[in-house]
Amino acid sequence: MKLDRGDFETENLIVWEKTIGELFPVAIPNKCIWKDVDGIVSVLNKLGSIDNLNHTLFPVGGGHDLVGAKKSSERGCIEFNTPHSIRIVKPKLLEFNYFPNNIEWAYFRLETAALKPITPDIEPFSIKEKLTEIEPGHYVEKEVWEKGYLGYDEKGSRILLPKSARLVSRYFKGSFVIFAKSSPYHKNHVTYDARHDKMNSKKFRQYIEKCIIKFNEEN
Repeated sequence: MKLDRGDFETENLIVWEKTIGELFPVAIPNKCIWKDVDGIVSVLNKLGSIDNLNHTLFPVGGGHDLVGAKKSSERGCIEFNTPHSIRIVKPKLLEFNYFPNNIEWAYFRLETAALKPITPDIEPFSIKEKLTEIEPGHYVEKEVWEKGYLGYDEKGSRILLPKSARLVSRYFKGSFVIFAKSSPYHKNHVTYDARHDKMNSKKFRQYIEKCIIKFNEEN
């Protein structure tokens, strides 16, 4: 049986609260920070382990559901997956923010550290690059993925991509935020403009606090 929108939102927030409660079984703090890679990966996997639980907004705008994370072959980096996409970042910290009696506004913010571009002569204002990963840590231009082969051998035959090849996005900087999929934050589609990345952690929390006040007054 397919849930209608109201049923989905109710069920989604129940699961969101249950998942956060499993992360903090004694008491949910107003704020928590993870800085170690293993801890960050563990939390992201927890959030990504349940279908339709969360939605992640990117530092360049737009968003998608988080489905999992793991350590990257690049030192100090992780890769986290959304459907059909792989993103490689160097995490600085993962921060959880909670507002008592407003579980629908609880969120996780992943801040990244600087990662050096691989693409030569990339535009200085770019914050990410798309590459073809031939094998762990070995990258070539994304056009190779689009063509489907590496080049030609001495006999003129195509050198096909190995089964390990993937299309990946590497982020040099920026922050990501993760809310419950049914959060009021997502219902206001202007938030897909990556406004979270234009504020530091403190300013963004203050912004969400103002959103909560306004939302509760209107509802």
